[in-house]
Amino acid sequence: MDNKLKKQTNSFFYAFRGLFSVLNTEGHMRFHLVTAVFVVAFVLKFYELDAASWAVLTLTISSVWVTEIINTAIEKVCDTITKEYNKNIKYIKDICAGAVLITAFASIIVAFILLFDVNAFKDMYTYFVKTDIWALFVLIAGVVLGILFVAIKPEKYLGFLRKKSEKK
Repeated sequence: MDNKLKKQTNSFFYAFRGLFSVLNTEGHMRFHLVTAVFVVAFVLKFYELDAASWAVLTLTISSVWVTEIINTAIEKVCDTITKEYNKNIKYIKDICAGAVLITAFASIIVAFILLFDVNAFKDMYTYFVKTDIWALFVLIAGVVLGILFVAIKPEKYLGFLRKKSEKK
C-alpha cells in the first residue's frame, strides 16, 4: 500500500514539474496563463456568473491550456526525431498549431458570449477612471508585468534572482 501511495504522489510531482517546464519554456503558455489570470480577475470583480457560466469559462480556459501543452509535447517529439527539414514533421507541427488556434478562437467566442455586457464595461470604466485611479495604475503595472512574464523566459529573471540571493 505504501508503494502505491508513493507512485501516486510521484505522479502528481511529475505532472506539476511538467506544467512548470512548459511555463518556463513556452511563451505562448505564459501568454495563456496571464490572459486567464486577467479574465478571472475581471470576472470576479465586475461580473456575477452563475455556476454553469463558471464551468464553461473554466473548461474553455483549460481547453486552451491542454491544447497548447499537447502541441508543445508533439513539437518536442518531432524535434527529437530530427532537426532537419521534413515535410511530414512540418505538416504535423502546423496542424497542431492549428488546433491551438481553433481552441484560442473558440475561447474568444465563449468569452464574448459570456462577458459582453455594456453595463459591466461601464462599471469597469467608472471603477478605474472615476472611483479608484490607483486601481488603474495597478492594472497598468499588472499588464506590464504580464507582458514581461510572457516575453522573458523565467530562467532569465529566476537566474538573476538566484545570483542576487547567492551574493548575500
